[in-house]
Order: sequence, then structure tokens, then C-alpha cells
Amino acid sequence: MRFNRLLALVLTLSALPAFAQPEVFFGNGQAPVFREEDLDKRFSRSKLNQGLKLGTQDAGCAQVLGAMLTLLGETGVFLHKRDENFMLDPVLVNALGTQLVNPRFPGNAFLVAMVRRVLIDRKLPQEWLVTAQALAPYYPAIDLGRLRFLANGVQPLDSFLLTLPALRERYDQEVKRATSVGASTAEALFRENYLDHEVAFSTLELVDVKLEKPKKKRLKKGEEPEEPYTLARLVWVEPEEPKTERYEFAFGKPSKRARVEISAKLQETQFTDLNKLLKGSRVIVRGRFWEYKKDLATIELRDALLFPERDWSKTPNLVDPSAVVSCPMAVNDLTGLAPIQPGAFGKQR
Repeated sequence: MRFNRLLALVLTLSALPAFAQPEVFFGNGQAPVFREEDLDKRFSRSKLNQGLKLGTQDAGCAQVLGAMLTLLGETGVFLHKRDENFMLDPVLVNALGTQLVNPRFPGNAFLVAMVRRVLIDRKLPQEWLVTAQALAPYYPAIDLGRLRFLANGVQPLDSFLLTLPALRERYDQEVKRATSVGASTAEALFRENYLDHEVAFSTLELVDVKLEKPKKKRLKKGEEPEEPYTLARLVWVEPEEPKTERYEFAFGKPSKRARVEISAKLQETQFTDLNKLLKGSRVIVRGRFWEYKKDLATIELRDALLFPERDWSKTPNLVDPSAVVSCPMAVNDLTGLAPIQPGAFGKQR
């Protein structure tokens, strides 16, 4: 059996070449097709999958199941159409490799199998959600909102590569630095290439969420008045440069960090309780990139979803490795005896 892709891909802006074109972000436009493989059949018979479906009374296994469901929820918001890779926070990648992998249990391979199951079925199995709900009071790291989002049906982005910093870099390269000859068409071409795509922007600060009433206007014959809608206002601020050990003299006013103000018209159905989100909270927004103004200083999204974003560097421990060792369902009944099993999944159309 051959698998084409890496277990989990954690991408940074520096991984993208300066000459990146839209196809680097969006691929060839055809989403991967996920079909049942031998790995999936073995996973369906595994003890871990039985635990995901039926739950557990074992304290160690409760930690293992809670950790695996937490990781799955974190990947689900960023599943995309571009290719077969999925993204995971670097802190969680480290936690997965150090806390959920041992000679007896390849947790990374099991996470691949869980993601595959969701992508093949096009939704999170309902039994897994029930198990997560039962574990949540004892394992608070689980984000039930993200899992409910997956249980409602997989809604892949066009690309998780198109982060807000990457979008700003592309605008600088393709529009601001265009020559006089190309300036007349650069803006129009940028709009054609990047608008109307499903995107996810992270590391945003929540400014406010409120019910907006459309402005009154004279309606044409047969035209219905626009319904009130919920609007989220968010802001992204360019991160500070990492501090160095070297002492530097700074004269004059400190340089201003770039800001992007985002207005997101929210979907009626949200998987996060908006009443519990506080101003200043760090959030992720998913939605359709609808419009921008002032050199990307303001951005409008439509059909958007909000999710709280946790700083995992403050809670890097998902599971006690001794709990993994003691859990009877944390055994390698997935990959066989091979010491190294390449990850990945799916085939292109």
C-alpha cells in the first residue's frame, strides 16, 4: 500500500516562495478524492476506534481519547480542498510526537486514520461526538464546537495556505510592486485570483459582535427587504519582531505595526456560543473572502464562522505518557509490525 502525503503539515509564510502564484495556494482546483484503503479497514477494527464509538471507563484511556479528539477538532477547522495535507499547530505536533507515540502505540498514524475517516464519510461519526461530549467534563481541552462543526459535514476551505500574512505579501508583490505598464491590470487580476474563496484567518482579536439592521431603502417591485444579520468585527495586528540578545539603540518614534480590520457577516448557525466570546478574545474566522479596500487595510467576509483560538504554548501537555502506556486500547493494531509507517491519504481525481 502506498500513501502519498506526510502525516501533518505545519506551514509558515517562509515556506512559500516569493514568486508564489495563485495555483500555489489553490492547486489545480480539483479536491482530492478519499477512498477506503486497507489502513481504514484496520482502523475500523482497532481498539481505539471502538473506544471512540463506545467510550471508556478507564482513566488512562479517557486521556488518550480526549487528546485524540482534541487534535482532530484542531485540524478540522483547516481541512481544505487544495491537497491531501492537513494542518496542526506546531505545539500540538510536538505534543503528538512526544506524548502519544511510543513503541507500542503510533498515535500519529492513528490521527491520520481519524482524519481519513472523517474525510471519507464527509463528517465526524456521531458516536465520536457522543464520546467527546461524555469526556468533556473531565477533559476540558476538547473543543466541542469544532467537533460539532465536523459532525455537521466537512466544509473544506479552498486553501489553508492563504493566511492573512500570505495574502498581504501577495498583494505587495502583485499589486504594489507592479510596474507602470502592469499597474492598470494588477488590481483587477488580484481580485480575480483571490476574491470569492473560502479562507480561514487566525490570530485575530475580537472587537465586537452585534446584530446589524440593514439600511432602509426603497424596494423595487418584487424585492424583499434585507433581513437583520449578525456582524463580527475583528482586527489583525502584525506581530512584533522577535527580540534579540543584542542591545540596539532606537531613535525617534517606534514604527507602527500593520493593522487589518475585518468585518465578517456571520452564518445564522454558529458552532461557538457567541454569548461567551469576550471582546479582546483571540479567534479564528472562516468565511468567503468577499471584498477589500485601502490596500487590504479593511477586509469583508461573508457566510462566516467564528471559533475561539487557544494559545497552546500555555497548555502543551495533552496526556500523561504513562496513561498511554497503561491504556489497553493504545496498541498498534493499525500499522502492523513495520517500525516506520509513512502517513498520508487520498488520491487526486
